[in-house]
Amino acid sequence: GLAAFLKAIGYLIPLMDAEYACYYTREVMLILIREFQSPDEEMKKIVLKVVKQCTATDGVEAKYIKDEVLPSFFKYFWNQRMALDRRNYRQLVDTTVEMANKVGSSEIINRIVDDLKDESEQYRKMVIETIEKIMTNLGSADIDSRLEEQLIDGILYAFQEQTTEDTVMLNGFGAVVNSLGKRCKAYLPQICGTILWRLNNKAAKVRQQAADLIQKIANVMKLCAEEKLMGQLGLVLYEYLGEEYPEV
Repeated sequence: GLAAFLKAIGYLIPLMDAEYACYYTREVMLILIREFQSPDEEMKKIVLKVVKQCTATDGVEAKYIKDEVLPSFFKYFWNQRMALDRRNYRQLVDTTVEMANKVGSSEIINRIVDDLKDESEQYRKMVIETIEKIMTNLGSADIDSRLEEQLIDGILYAFQEQTTEDTVMLNGFGAVVNSLGKRCKAYLPQICGTILWRLNNKAAKVRQQAADLIQKIANVMKLCAEEKLMGQLGLVLYEYLGEEYPEV
């Protein structure tokens, strides 16, 4: 019964006037926060969806979400287990991105940036996909220099540690660098060092990812007037065309 009730109210709240939406969100949120701890997978998905619907509604204030919802939300949902179930993963990413739309990007990214170095690759992917979507939506004006440093450091680590062949890390790396734009200038030598190192790897997929990353960040290198670095990368790519690892 509770699941059906929550589903229904999740669709009703966005239709209300701002004042009523705010009131009923506060009422239902008490139940939702209690259910954050539910072991039932189906209930988790419903709770996440309703939180997303309430967060997106006019009249529900950012301060309320920040103070009353975020602490429990991150405590109970942001863990490795959620990353292993595909449907939970998707719903959690979507709900977290919606929360960022309400409370701002740095408020959310600050809470997950250290998890870019988590030991679980699947969990790191969930983190990077969330960051990618938030920064694509909201840009990087909200991100201070400390967080910017943590982001680049974490994303370099996650990129180097990946073992799977999908493009989640690649797209996330590209989105962060492109969103930061000129602010990336100081980090480009380190990023290019990583790329050059990986272009020399025995495994074809590692070299492929490194070459693909050049394509993703080339515009930012140009924006930062890093012609010298671009020249180095271009030369290495050209040399590798006829070398012992020609597949890439």
